[in-house]
Amino acid sequence: MNVDSVIAEKIAAARARAEAAKRRRAAFTAARQRGLAHRHAAKLRNQDSAHTADGSAEDNPSPANDIDDVVTEVTEAEWHDGARAALAQLGLTYAELEDQARRRDFTSAQAHSLWTSIGNTVNPELLEENS
Repeated sequence: MNVDSVIAEKIAAARARAEAAKRRRAAFTAARQRGLAHRHAAKLRNQDSAHTADGSAEDNPSPANDIDDVVTEVTEAEWHDGARAALAQLGLTYAELEDQARRRDFTSAQAHSLWTSIGNTVNPELLEENS
């Protein structure tokens, strides 16, 4: 056993971990920028449609101005079906996603987004029960 080769392997592993972390951060940043750009564009569209030609605000807000006020109610079964489908699309189990959240080390931006959406809101037993 050569000490130099062991050290070289450890250095290579550390570099690989650092590179993977850098790629994850870049993916999260890109997703965040796309989301912010979309949000800002929607806000500008809403502000533009809220004013009349003379620049004054409309008395009757149009449905386009109420985009942020949309609420969709789902049953618990529908919520679990959606969570199960999203997990299947990512090829993850809820336990794996929960572990990634605990370690704060997500495999993708989509996994992080899914945890943000469903984390601690589903019953893992119901997810497995209806599989």
